[in-house]
Amino acid sequence: IMKPTSLIRDPVSDVNRLLGLGPSELYVVSVTKFVVLYLLTGGGYIVYWSYRNWATYKERVGADIFPLVRAVLWPFFILELFDKIQNGLDLAGRPCRWHPEPRALLIMLMVMISTLFAMFFDDPQDAGVVFIANAVLITVSVFLFVGAQRAINLLANDRLGGSNCNFNVGNVFWALAGAVSVALLALYVLVYTG
Repeated sequence: IMKPTSLIRDPVSDVNRLLGLGPSELYVVSVTKFVVLYLLTGGGYIVYWSYRNWATYKERVGADIFPLVRAVLWPFFILELFDKIQNGLDLAGRPCRWHPEPRALLIMLMVMISTLFAMFFDDPQDAGVVFIANAVLITVSVFLFVGAQRAINLLANDRLGGSNCNFNVGNVFWALAGAVSVALLALYVLVYTG
């Protein structure tokens, strides 16, 4: 089925489509909400965040991508996502010094370090070391993601993320589930590695 086309073409929309991003093609969320959900889910929120960014991008731009795959495998697509954000900022004429490439590479490095810790410290008594290392990596990486979220919000002309700053029932559920999971994991580490 062919989509009807307009006789009058919008050159800005065409350029946006070619570059892959317009002013609001990504997931706006307030930094406070992002940080709370990211930390309380032990970093797990990033899968949902990635999914929402790629799903919104696909819906608005018409890209032939699979957002769920990009969400599950988010470390492999973070550099491309950050590139899309920067392209959109450049196109919109909204300067933002957030250094997307080094930021994405540092995030990827932290994921690799976390994976290496889990591989090399696989004895049950090493669980404490892995838990502490991952807690530090999650805490440090939240600052890298906050810079990206600020850039997304700026791109959407919603600098504070006011259009998505309230916690809904789903947010509260996932925050509580994540916090309970992290607490149970910490309890396990304390009890069994003492």
